[in-house]
Amino acid sequence: MEKSRKFLAGAVTLMSAFVLGACGAGEGETATTEESSSGEATGEAVDITFWHAMNGPHQETITKLTDAFNESQDLYVVEEQNQGDYNTLQQKIMASGVSGDLPTMAQLTPGNVPDLAENNLLVPLTDMLVSDSGFTQEALDDIYEGFLSSSTYNEELYAMPFSKSTRVMYFNQDILDEYGVEIPTTWEEVESLGEQMVAAGDEAVALGLENGYEMEYETLARQNGAEFINGETMTTDIGGEESVEALTLLMDLIDQGYARTAGEDGFFSGPFGRGESALYIGSSAGLAHVVPVAEENGINWSTAELPAYNDTQLTLFAGNDLGVFSSATEEEQQAAIAFMAFLLEPENTATWAIETGYVPIRRSALEVEEYKTYLEENPRAQAANLELEYGMSSPSFAGSGEYRNNLLETLDSVLVNNADIQESLTQLEETTQAILDENN
Repeated sequence: MEKSRKFLAGAVTLMSAFVLGACGAGEGETATTEESSSGEATGEAVDITFWHAMNGPHQETITKLTDAFNESQDLYVVEEQNQGDYNTLQQKIMASGVSGDLPTMAQLTPGNVPDLAENNLLVPLTDMLVSDSGFTQEALDDIYEGFLSSSTYNEELYAMPFSKSTRVMYFNQDILDEYGVEIPTTWEEVESLGEQMVAAGDEAVALGLENGYEMEYETLARQNGAEFINGETMTTDIGGEESVEALTLLMDLIDQGYARTAGEDGFFSGPFGRGESALYIGSSAGLAHVVPVAEENGINWSTAELPAYNDTQLTLFAGNDLGVFSSATEEEQQAAIAFMAFLLEPENTATWAIETGYVPIRRSALEVEEYKTYLEENPRAQAANLELEYGMSSPSFAGSGEYRNNLLETLDSVLVNNADIQESLTQLEETTQAILDENN
């Protein structure tokens, strides 16, 4: 019981750190499942429930794909249920995990997966995926490795990638033209642009960052050679020289007026769309948030790959996965895997990417004619796809919620209170290593 209470408290604290975008309200329907007292299917189609946090246009697309799956075969029926936003969804999962009233499957943040797995609430998928109604080995091999690693814990795959994004660099072409510079491809070029804009007394900054800039910090640290957190050895070098240099670079850009965070706006899509920065690093799934603001303000903009540091290209993947709960019957578990396989078919993951702004999960989706046409007509979506081959996921580990809270507190202290970077990261390394040692 003590472990369950610790799981519930710890898992709930990590939710806010993984919310990468705002969603509107939506409603779903309640599923019913006909089973015998032994839990076996009665011979009719196996009904399963799917909880998610997709709202607005995202809700419309997941409903369309779910309906298409149900119409494609007569063995399974999926009833998708919107649970509100990501925070609400994860809170309901945690509460249902304690009460024993979980759905068949749900959208999960990778950070939650280890805690759910440790408490035997998730089905390990590694040996279940390849089946007549599930995936082929060829299909699994077609998935970008960086996505699969996000929910691998103790060498077992506990969830499948679904709604995934990368970090990209948005750029204001008119500002770049004004200063006669090309799209920056290195952090040194970002700094040089900042110098020019400050010297010119420009009210806009060179670079905009989200208030939660932890992904940019980790990206820079890894580009600089830091392991940050090693998912295999469960060790960290966050307090090391490479990591300290990365955070120092970011703070120097802000201190010199070359960069700023979003402040009261929360996310920088709004300020960038109003022309308040030449560049902005954010989620590729944020395209839809930039478009209306930029159109209203007549901004000439597009996206590019993240700038390299020390000649190293790297972007971090973010987003959510799909997990199956161990309370489901074997028939329900197989139905969930069949649904996952359907969602990740090249045409379907391409449709999901086109209609939501997320990226395709499989390489072959880039060859789907509809998606190729989409990229030709929407070049702003190209940068995220170019990054897929070298993108990576931060490792999953038990206790990641506590770690994430400590990381955010440390970065906030450095930014707002001018805390010493070396001392702050050394302390963060010590607390992080303690979390890794205690939980993994």
